[in-house]
Amino acid sequence: NLPAIPDSPDGTVIAVAEAIRNNHAEILWTALPESYRQDITEITRTFSEKMDPDVYDRAFALLMRGIEVLDDRKEIILASETFQSTGAVADDILAVLSNTWTFTEILKKSEVATVAGLGSVDWEKFLATTGNEFIKHAAAIDHPDGDNPLESLDSLKVETIDVSENRAMLRISSEDHEPEDVEMAKVEGRWIPAELADDWDRSMEEARQDLAEITPETLAAQKTQIMMYFGMADGLIEQIAALQTPEEFDAAIGPMLAPLMGGASIYMGGDEDWETTEEAPEEE
Repeated sequence: NLPAIPDSPDGTVIAVAEAIRNNHAEILWTALPESYRQDITEITRTFSEKMDPDVYDRAFALLMRGIEVLDDRKEIILASETFQSTGAVADDILAVLSNTWTFTEILKKSEVATVAGLGSVDWEKFLATTGNEFIKHAAAIDHPDGDNPLESLDSLKVETIDVSENRAMLRISSEDHEPEDVEMAKVEGRWIPAELADDWDRSMEEARQDLAEITPETLAAQKTQIMMYFGMADGLIEQIAALQTPEEFDAAIGPMLAPLMGGASIYMGGDEDWETTEEAPEEE
């Protein structure tokens, strides 16, 4: 059973952490103010009503298939010259792909896999089922650095630095993490991160404005082009799925991904081979 949400900022944080540690992700829903839950449900319903089922369902399936193929062909991709030229760390990529693939397998069985399912989703039940599967998998992940965030919940310490009627400052720490000051705000009897409370109304208004711009006419005008891009992406994914050697990846896919990987290389401080130089002008 879920613990009651305490009427104190430190008690709320501890109750939420304990529930998550015990595989009760639905606490993240019940700990929200009532109006926030109503906003999320409204936004979800409106989006599902306006979104073209073909576009949403195809996009979701394409994303799941893409992650599946990348995981299946990761050894080939990571051994390619195209990848090695980025300077990225292969072990980190392997961990991300393997873990992400498992999460996608969970999502594929959930309500959000189709726009029809999304339209009728009960977020509390979603978190109690799919969310809890996420937690179970996340808890079993063997992190390369040995730092699993969920393990920090066992030694969580919460200290109240300052509290008023609707604001509080907490100092949160654990055995593996240095103390961090977190501001909390009280909204409709619920203590939530102040950053969330301060941005909520603006974020919801922006979401409603974006949804208002989605009309049957705009979707119909864009659908053909969107589906064409999906077809191209699908072709690329299946091309990767058919690769057997790193050399095939370099020859078939490398030239298309080189500019993107070059950007990643610069960001990560990797190999500079992707940089291009201009020839000096000839002297007249």
